[in-house]
Amino acid sequence: MSRTLFLLLLAWFAALPALSAEPAAPSAAACAIRHQDQLLLVQDRISSRYSLSGGYIDGGESPQQAALRELFEETGLRGEVVQELGRWQRAVIFACRTLEPIVAQQDSDFVSLLKAPNLGGEILNARLIAVDKLPREQRRFPDQLDLLQSQLAQVPESEVRWQADFVAQGNALHQAEIPLMMRLQQWLGPDIWWLSVSNLFGSGGFQLALIPLLLPLLGWPRLRQLLFAMLWLGLLVQASKEGIGWPRPFHLQPELATQSAQGFGMPSGHTASALLFWGALLGWLWPARRGLAYSLALLLALTTGLARVWLGVHFISDVAAGLLMGAILLAACPCWRTDGGGAGWLLLIAAALALGGMTQSAHLTGIGLVALGLWLGGKAALVRAGYPPLLTGGVVLAGGLLNGAGLWLLPLLTSSSLIILLGQFVLFFGLGLWLSVGLWWILSLLKQDSRPRGGRPARGTL
Repeated sequence: MSRTLFLLLLAWFAALPALSAEPAAPSAAACAIRHQDQLLLVQDRISSRYSLSGGYIDGGESPQQAALRELFEETGLRGEVVQELGRWQRAVIFACRTLEPIVAQQDSDFVSLLKAPNLGGEILNARLIAVDKLPREQRRFPDQLDLLQSQLAQVPESEVRWQADFVAQGNALHQAEIPLMMRLQQWLGPDIWWLSVSNLFGSGGFQLALIPLLLPLLGWPRLRQLLFAMLWLGLLVQASKEGIGWPRPFHLQPELATQSAQGFGMPSGHTASALLFWGALLGWLWPARRGLAYSLALLLALTTGLARVWLGVHFISDVAAGLLMGAILLAACPCWRTDGGGAGWLLLIAAALALGGMTQSAHLTGIGLVALGLWLGGKAALVRAGYPPLLTGGVVLAGGLLNGAGLWLLPLLTSSSLIILLGQFVLFFGLGLWLSVGLWWILSLLKQDSRPRGGRPARGTL
């Protein structure tokens, strides 16, 4: 009995510091903005789910200042804190009111983000939504919104100015293009299978999925050149988007959006990618008929551009700029030199990482990390030829599926944007390492295991 009492007293004394300690200081803050029974919620680009406008507290900021700063950065709205609603985990939630009317579209309840400094950045869109009408799988923090639903009466109501669309806030070029795009969508109709397929030709994910076929077909040196050119294109496209900062069509007319898209609009990366990727590939496969190869690549790029306009994610001017950028890089095909001292790779890595840090663009940082993985892995002394095509493609596919599964699972496993972002960066770097060194090391091991005991090479190798 005395021994039990002694152990209980020891545990009590050990717990005293934790019991008497003050609650940990909040690390994040959020603003609750209400109009009638609806809350202003933002959809972030990393998880694609809805939550209150908010984020981490910077050094020297009070939680109130952080909540209002995040509200302005994500929505372009100025606000004031009315009262604190309480803590949820490490975040403090405030009842806020906007100092200006919220500009929202009738029927869809989309909120205009055209004044937001982070337009096209971390936030995909913002909407006025009744919490009980938002499915739980679309909520970033389901329990937080459930808790807030019971405190809705404590949030002051903010004024809303309803509009049919936000076209009048665009520049003259975009105002002229939107009626043309709406007529094009009506003329083509909602279900055009060949345009849906055409959209894939410029998709980076689709092009990466072809690597298991392209590697045995082209060989590693040419595939490496193609990756080098495509990464440079991605850098130039993304840097142009960040620098120009033009909105996408659905930022002005939400009814145009039949598919979501991240970031700014100008230029169209899909269109530029389709022209460069298919132009280089077909030019290598048909060296004696380059004119036909480039004409076919241009046709694919044009249909990709048409698909982007039809989907409402790019203006016609975005597509024209993308075609020009892709044509310039395709014309520079003879200058793609990825060997030697590796100066081109180092410049690509440095530019992507520097611009990614300056603009806080995860896309640019990811390009730099993929390039870093390819460049570092390329220094390993491994045989990168002579393996059976089916085996080569199978090993590449296995690694690619694991990487893709990781990117898909990250937002499902955690709601932390920081963890998701760091995980994506690791996977981008890992993809570069996998293509440049990992798969070749595994292929070398498999080739050794397939040799007869006498040491002679196995049949069927290239």
